[in-house]
Amino acid sequence: MNRLNNCIAVLIPSYDRPDILKFTLPSWLRADCVSRVFVVAEASSQDKLEMYKDAIESFEKSGRLICKLAMTRIGSVRARNTLLDLFTEDTCEYAVMADDDYLLLNEGGLLRMARALQSNDKIGAVGGKVIVVKRRADPDFFLNLPLNLADLMTRLTGYVFLDIKHGPRYSEFLPPFFMFRKEVMSKMIKYDEVFDTPTGFREESDFQQQIKLLGYRLLYDPRAYVIHLAIEGGGNRPKMVIGKRMYWKIRNHTVFVFKWNNSITERIWYLTSASLLLSMYRPWHFIQVLKGLRDGLHAFKKISAK
Repeated sequence: MNRLNNCIAVLIPSYDRPDILKFTLPSWLRADCVSRVFVVAEASSQDKLEMYKDAIESFEKSGRLICKLAMTRIGSVRARNTLLDLFTEDTCEYAVMADDDYLLLNEGGLLRMARALQSNDKIGAVGGKVIVVKRRADPDFFLNLPLNLADLMTRLTGYVFLDIKHGPRYSEFLPPFFMFRKEVMSKMIKYDEVFDTPTGFREESDFQQQIKLLGYRLLYDPRAYVIHLAIEGGGNRPKMVIGKRMYWKIRNHTVFVFKWNNSITERIWYLTSASLLLSMYRPWHFIQVLKGLRDGLHAFKKISAK
């Protein structure tokens, strides 16, 4: 193996899914390039907590697994920030953000991501493809067209369009499965708790935007991938009807737009575009879109007043 061996940490938040973690965890620990797997596991009951202890017991002896268990609910954002703190204190050069229901089939993708970061110090993070086992109705937009049209639509509308087919290429944003270099942590970037909502929409976008603000670029490589089991039970992303999902998405998107755009013209344009897109996608949920827009504005005002 090359010097990329044992230079990667994997960060996994988990809530009430010890059985899923027990199934997916070995796929990460089998990868030779993975030096550490950090897990922050939260349980809603003593039974779930004991199941987590049973799930990780056989893996802890290797010294590669570090797990923080608690019978509480701190939420996705705080769990991820705890994982970032653990990574900062470790010697690994790169970290992969993953979910507990991500299954790694081949470590070659991780090596591709690490090599991209190693070979170009202008790249702050590298994203990979998330292959969903079963399809879910969800207003996320994919535009797998050449000429970076997905990124063009993202810049025009302020809403995230993902091209998950073409690459490697520079991208405006990345899927939730991505690797980043340790240097970005020296600037104390964190996940913003304002996005700690049932859908967590724009949670990763906000984190990646902070990386870009440091002068780094984002690279997407579809040949790096994980399998997303898309388990509906447990987890930090509860199952909900499509109307509620749209509400939380436009609410978080509104906060994101106001946070990262100072121009009134841009704010109005981006929010109008996103509202129209979601309304055309599911016109019978137009009221939910308007409520999300309203509550997003109120949430940003509260943040700004602090």
